[in-house]
Amino acid sequence: MGLQGTVLDRREKAQKTAGLNLVSLMDIFTILVFFLLMNSGDSQEIEKAKFITLPDSQAKGSFQNDLLIMISDDAVLINEQEVVSLEKVKAAKGKAVPELAAFLKEYAGEQGELTAFEKKHGRPVTIMGDQSVPYEILKGVMASCSQENFRDIALAVNQVMKGIADVQGGGA
Repeated sequence: MGLQGTVLDRREKAQKTAGLNLVSLMDIFTILVFFLLMNSGDSQEIEKAKFITLPDSQAKGSFQNDLLIMISDDAVLINEQEVVSLEKVKAAKGKAVPELAAFLKEYAGEQGELTAFEKKHGRPVTIMGDQSVPYEILKGVMASCSQENFRDIALAVNQVMKGIADVQGGGA
C-alpha cells in the first residue's frame, strides 16, 4: 500500500504546462499573406482627378488604359499635359479638333505599327470627363480620336451594381 500512495501523489503534483499550437496560427497567417498578395497587385482603377465626378454605369467590361484623355473644366489633358482649351473644342461644334488630332497623330507615330487587332478596331483610348461635360465637347474629342484611328474608345465611369442603381433611381 505504501507504493501505491506515492505514485498517485506524484501524478497529482505533476502540473501540465500551458501550450500554444503554432501550426494552426501559421496556416492562418499563410492564407492571409497569400490573400493579400493576390488582391493587392494590378489594380484596374484609373487615378481619379479631384475635379472630375464620373457618371455611374452598370457596364461590366474593363478598360484598356493605354492612353487616357481627361476633360477638365477648361481644357483637354493627355498625360496631365494641356493639349487644347475647351473653348476650341466648343468652337469645333462636335467635329474633330485640329490640336487634339495633331497630338494624337504624334502619339500614334511614337507607338509604332498597328497590331492586327488595332488594324481592325483602332487604337485603344479611355476618355475621362466629369458627368456634367456637355455631349458636344465629348463628341468633338471622340471625333478627333476616331479621325486618328483611336476608334477603340472607352468612357471612364463609376461601376455600380444593378440593385444599387435601381434604388438610386438609375435603373430601367
